[in-house]
Amino acid sequence: MSWTPLAERFAALPLILSGPLLRRVEPTAVTVWLALKEPCVVTLRVYAKNEAGDLIMHCEGTRQSARLGDHLHILAVTAHTGTGVPLSWGKLYYYDLFFQRQDRTASAGTSGAETVAHLATPGILSAGPAQDDPLQRLVYPGHPLPNFVLPPEDLNQLRVVHGSCRKAHGSGREMLSALDTLLASAIQQERDRPQQLFLTGDQIYADDVAAPLLFALIDTGHFLFTGNEEEVLTGVGVPARTVGPGARGTLVQSRAMFTTTMPHNHLLALSEYSAMYLFAWSDVLWPGDLPDAQEMWAAYPQARPGGNESEKQEAMYIVQVEQLNIFRAALPQVRRALAHISTYTICDDHDVTDDWFLDGAWCQQVLASALGRQIVRNGLLAYALFQGWGNTPQQFEEANGAALLNAVDTWRGDAADARVETLEELLGLPVAFSGSGTLTHSARALHWYHTYEGPRYQVILMDTRTQRFYRSPHDFPGLLSSDAVHAQIVPAARRNAEVTIIISATPVLGMDFIESIQVWSHTFVKENYAYDCEAWALEWQTFQHFLKAVSALKRVVFLSGDVHYAFGSSMEYWDQQTQASAKFVDYTSSSLSNEGAGAHIAMLAIGYPHLQHLLRRQGTPTMDFFAWDIVPGDRRVFNSVRALIWRRIYLFWRAIPRLLALRRSPYEIVLPVHGWAQGAFRRFPPDRVYRLRYLPNTLALVAQRRRDRLRARGTSWTLRVLRLALGGITFLETSVKRGARHLLWRGRRDEQAAGMLAPPGRRFVYETAQGTNRLGRQLAKPRNKLVAGLQRRAAWLSHQKAGQLIIGYNNLGEIHFTWTAEKHLVMQRLWYHPDAATPRLLKTDYQETLDLPPSNAAPPLP
Repeated sequence: MSWTPLAERFAALPLILSGPLLRRVEPTAVTVWLALKEPCVVTLRVYAKNEAGDLIMHCEGTRQSARLGDHLHILAVTAHTGTGVPLSWGKLYYYDLFFQRQDRTASAGTSGAETVAHLATPGILSAGPAQDDPLQRLVYPGHPLPNFVLPPEDLNQLRVVHGSCRKAHGSGREMLSALDTLLASAIQQERDRPQQLFLTGDQIYADDVAAPLLFALIDTGHFLFTGNEEEVLTGVGVPARTVGPGARGTLVQSRAMFTTTMPHNHLLALSEYSAMYLFAWSDVLWPGDLPDAQEMWAAYPQARPGGNESEKQEAMYIVQVEQLNIFRAALPQVRRALAHISTYTICDDHDVTDDWFLDGAWCQQVLASALGRQIVRNGLLAYALFQGWGNTPQQFEEANGAALLNAVDTWRGDAADARVETLEELLGLPVAFSGSGTLTHSARALHWYHTYEGPRYQVILMDTRTQRFYRSPHDFPGLLSSDAVHAQIVPAARRNAEVTIIISATPVLGMDFIESIQVWSHTFVKENYAYDCEAWALEWQTFQHFLKAVSALKRVVFLSGDVHYAFGSSMEYWDQQTQASAKFVDYTSSSLSNEGAGAHIAMLAIGYPHLQHLLRRQGTPTMDFFAWDIVPGDRRVFNSVRALIWRRIYLFWRAIPRLLALRRSPYEIVLPVHGWAQGAFRRFPPDRVYRLRYLPNTLALVAQRRRDRLRARGTSWTLRVLRLALGGITFLETSVKRGARHLLWRGRRDEQAAGMLAPPGRRFVYETAQGTNRLGRQLAKPRNKLVAGLQRRAAWLSHQKAGQLIIGYNNLGEIHFTWTAEKHLVMQRLWYHPDAATPRLLKTDYQETLDLPPSNAAPPLP
């Protein structure tokens, strides 16, 4: 079967192209998101079961779809309880959707609405024969309709799932589909059902797109956006559709000024961003077969590489198609899961482009580029419509959100239309930026942070991407400016919330080992992009201000992603001025489908705990810190601390890092607790003290872990020896070949100079050249053996990605609590597949207390 464009397949597709996705669910409102092939008025009805087991309608709501193109219409429809009885915490509810094409005369919500098409009607969810059950693949066995459960009032029964980073052609087993397995088991057993899903960033990869997928997205987006003017690239003057796979690198990096290392297949047009979301959540629009390399090059002859590069590209293309087919095969499970669990998202960089708003220099350069602004606007608008609308449906019912939807619905793609300026204003896209300070947003701009109020807990979903603080263009970014902290954290505090869950794109309590590398690398390389230098703790002033604000919430659980491995960490926090304390736990789950490759992940997973043990003589890595706030203009504390360090400069292994730490921020000093003279801080005690700990998991078979650890260390040294030997042989082989070429060149030169080289001299040259060639062939044998050994060792190491602190496989995190008067525990269960050959899900658990640390437990002053 060969590639078939969407235009030839579209008539046979069902009405729903993607969805239904269950989004925000509260006692007073339920929201479902959909993408349709035709404009419709959609009614959402929510049902509860009575004692007889019959479905009784509880509430309903109606919404008109918004047009993106003639063949793509989207909506987030909300059913409000209004003045009626609210939905009950912890109770099971069902929902159905009713569809009326706009050419129908009846209006939704009338008594005749039951006669219109709904989810079980052929042609709505499935284009199969009328006798087939369209709901079969969408609902779980034993249930008549999609259903959901509100979070329970008992924290012990709360189940929260989270994950991040889902790339269509990512390596490893795709893990969002594992949520369907968890839901199916929980629904069948009627216990431990997850109630909420938090996606912590990179729901799509706009910059890292496989070539065959981009080809399909261009075709799909172009057809869905029929009726609009074709989007032309600003400053380039050509339609985005004409710049094919593999040919976008120069435009993206040199014209748009993006810093992604994968620019060649970057999404450009709004139609492409929209198609990417549809392909990420549903298999409806996927073609039967993706195009092969020859079909792509026939459509884009300029993309065909020359020479041997063509064979390499074609081989890589085949691998990508295999990865994409595996991703596609999991989409029915993903679709069913997303229809049964309320889902909340935040944006990270890959939703728009890698390094989006990472530092001040990036903002300054990209916002000054017309093409850069256009692509960022497309990515941010797609996020608003496909993610933001379901997060905060109330915001889109208010004036500014309604204005954005109206502008989208009536816009026909004209770049000169006044609606473009309106969209940029409502999206909060800054006009320009100097490189320092905070990005400016219109007073009408929508916000991408949001909250959720559970019965005994609260959730704060932060926007750490568009509300940053930049001290200078090349400094580490502060992920939340002071104003953003006061807007996103301070007003959200609830006195009756026993625990606060905060959703962050990147870990708040990150790996100090990785962050230390970033700090040291920044000393020599001022650009932040190579090492993704945007961890919370890199910019001390904003991080310390954030910790102070969060400490008022007392018990906090951070859920985060981004880093492509999973771990747990915690912090005990003491405010020395107020004598208050707080406890933070950070659980990271990453990635869903973008598993880190290479031996470094295995060394981080297996070798890092051993490294920490060697450095700190601790079974569980723990670090204590003192922190001081520096008042502008007052350098007494700074000078006193510096003098203390200089007094022990002979202990240079401690003194040098501490002197460098003093230069990190003019407003904060953060230093380790240990290694100071007695009474050092008696005159100027620290403002805060905190203890950072990395949490072990419960991987079984300690002996097996010990063997893996020893083998990993042995493998690491073996790799070094093999690489050294290989380097030596390669040097000899290269030298021999260079000598042979030199002899032959000299022989030809002498022949040309003298007319003919004497037979003895000619024989000597060629015999020597043949001898060096034989030697080169002899050297090639051990070289090939060494290469094979390296590959075997590296292959073993790359598969050892589960350690007692860190899990490097694709994973899905599940959070639950043990909550009594005496005990306050929060646990993360990580689900993962070690390889494609293991069908069964594996798990490991992290556990930490949320009990507030007593004031006398703080590390004492020296």
